[in-house]
Amino acid sequence: MPRRNIVVAHTRGFSSVVVLGLAVLGLAACGGGKGSSGAGPAAQTPGSRVYLQNCIGCHGPAGQGMGMQPVLPGSATVNGDPAALTAWVMFGVRPATMPAGKYPPMMPQFTYLKDDELAAVLTHVRSSWGNAATAVTVAEVAAARAAHAAP
Repeated sequence: MPRRNIVVAHTRGFSSVVVLGLAVLGLAACGGGKGSSGAGPAAQTPGSRVYLQNCIGCHGPAGQGMGMQPVLPGSATVNGDPAALTAWVMFGVRPATMPAGKYPPMMPQFTYLKDDELAAVLTHVRSSWGNAATAVTVAEVAAARAAHAAP
């Protein structure tokens, strides 16, 4: 391989590593919820951590949506009935407040999250980015899970 090709190949590999590193640092700095000063992981709440691990890819760091996914700030679904939001996130049961035809009919189902993780992330979304809805409790999530499992 000519020397010029080696330098180009090495530069491309280095660029990829730098871009990946910056992306990871950028995601780690995201948060934006109440109580998050942006001072790093220590400032994150349990709900913001679950959001970063499971939701940011589709809804973005500030809940703004990433194209076809719903915007979370000011959303009637997010700020409305917590049981409807819980059923949407856990089981993909589309709430009546979701505009028909505007967003994909399904979203990933997060049944694998524990009740406390779901309550934390739903509370985070309902109290971040200008939203001021009530917290979702672990008991509410557990009740939704039990109701869905019942025949």
